[in-house]
Amino acid sequence: MTYTVFARKYRPQGFVEVVGQDPVVTTLKNALKQNRVAHAYLFTGPRGVGKTSLARILAKALNCEKGPTDEPCNKCDACRAISEGRDIDVIEIDGASNRGIDEVRTVRENVKYLPSRSRFKIYIIDEVHMLTREAFNALLKTLEEPPPHVKFFFATTAPSKLPETVQSRCQRFDLKNVSASDIVKRLMQIAEKEGLDIEDEALKAVARHSRGGLRDAQSLLDQLGSFPDGRITLAAAKGLFGTVGEETVEALVNSLISKDASGALKVVHNVMNQGGDLAVFVDQVVWYLRDLLVVSTCGYNAELLENPWRDGELLERQAKNLTGDTLMYMIQALTGTNKRGMDDLQERIFLETTVVKLAGMEDLESLNNILLRLEELEKKISRSTTTSAGVAAPSRPPAGEYKDSGAKSDTRRVETDRRAAVSEAVEGQAGHVSSQQAQDAGKVWDMAMEHFHNARPSVWSRLKEGKLTGLGSEEAVIAFPKGRPFSKKSLEGNPEDVRLIEDYLGEITGRRLRLRVILSEDVPVATQRSGPPPDALADKSPLESPDKSNIDKIVSLFEGEIVK
Repeated sequence: MTYTVFARKYRPQGFVEVVGQDPVVTTLKNALKQNRVAHAYLFTGPRGVGKTSLARILAKALNCEKGPTDEPCNKCDACRAISEGRDIDVIEIDGASNRGIDEVRTVRENVKYLPSRSRFKIYIIDEVHMLTREAFNALLKTLEEPPPHVKFFFATTAPSKLPETVQSRCQRFDLKNVSASDIVKRLMQIAEKEGLDIEDEALKAVARHSRGGLRDAQSLLDQLGSFPDGRITLAAAKGLFGTVGEETVEALVNSLISKDASGALKVVHNVMNQGGDLAVFVDQVVWYLRDLLVVSTCGYNAELLENPWRDGELLERQAKNLTGDTLMYMIQALTGTNKRGMDDLQERIFLETTVVKLAGMEDLESLNNILLRLEELEKKISRSTTTSAGVAAPSRPPAGEYKDSGAKSDTRRVETDRRAAVSEAVEGQAGHVSSQQAQDAGKVWDMAMEHFHNARPSVWSRLKEGKLTGLGSEEAVIAFPKGRPFSKKSLEGNPEDVRLIEDYLGEITGRRLRLRVILSEDVPVATQRSGPPPDALADKSPLESPDKSNIDKIVSLFEGEIVK
């Protein structure tokens, strides 16, 4: 007699046998009970979770002699013909090999004919995402308004590749991976029916290795059933899958936690000597670290773990020694080794260099936390500098020194002395903060206005309505009256002038300052244009003196207006 593999032999034949898809099953059964079955269904999900099986079961429920029913009998001719794939009214199409427009045209021509013996003519198209764009376009009209005797059931592992126009014409069901515990229960039933003597730990290993695919798990159990007579052990399962024991994975993770690079290398060496598959081993370690990340993030919860049978106390103890960012980096680094290795030798080298690097690194901290710490540090430095460094009021030179127009060197010397005095006060003064700062800023502002009036009249014209209201360790704040937004925009729109102001303020204060321009209600609108201190105008040329004869020239030079 021909042997039938477990995946086919134990394929679910009714809704009651479907494993791990309760929400989908419940919805379909209710639709059958209420006679609300749609004309098109789309079943999506990973491989081996029951997409095509559900489509067949639904087809049997519709065409069963006792139906439509929420549970096919699997005894009538229609049910048995559909189960065996020989029913002429249930047409199964492989989307990968019948993907062209000609095949879809054939379907479109045949849908108008009534079923031969059943209630409905049903088309089951597997891997429907493989159809071409032209084939989808040819199917759209028929899919949207098929004859009442036609149903379409689609199955795909890649729903994102289906056009939205197709998806919108179907009722979609997303099937999930089957949980490891559900897989173990199903495998125990199969093992009992087949008379297999297998350890529970071996069944758990099969369930974990299948990664949520029940069909894969059934195929693995089928392989184990071919082992020599006797009890199927966990060691036999590991030998078949190329996996290592959980204790080996735990040993590597413990070595990484304790920064023991030598111990980590020994673990890799032992895996190689025992004939383990390094790619599978890395996969095991990555999933173990993933479970550690779950525990580190939200505590131990068996339902969220990839392996719900792991030692919860050990996971919690290990998770306390690794931050979430460290675990994520470890997962990324180890995942990269499988992608880089082209053969066993390369794979071993990449794995060894990776575990040495991971064993030698410190715990990572999130970038957000680092930025917050830097911000706090900057605030502390700013407060400390502002508290310990006030600007002393520089002594004003005698007016005569400015009136001596022929002594340019004296003027430069006085300017240098004043800058030195301010810088010395900035570096050495302490304890005069709040009340003193405003006075110091005023002194610095007078010096700046005088300097720019002499050296850069265009800059002075932009500053004349402003006031230096803040002088910190890294920032100087110039405020303009609330009613003078144009003055603020004019200064901000000239980066070169801003740089000149920052440079000059830096020279006289001994700091590296950044300029900030604001509007403030505390700065009154001047009734008369402000300028440099009076003694700065004592000995100027006729053009610079505000005589009546030069008013027009001044207004023209500074693009101003006469207020008073």
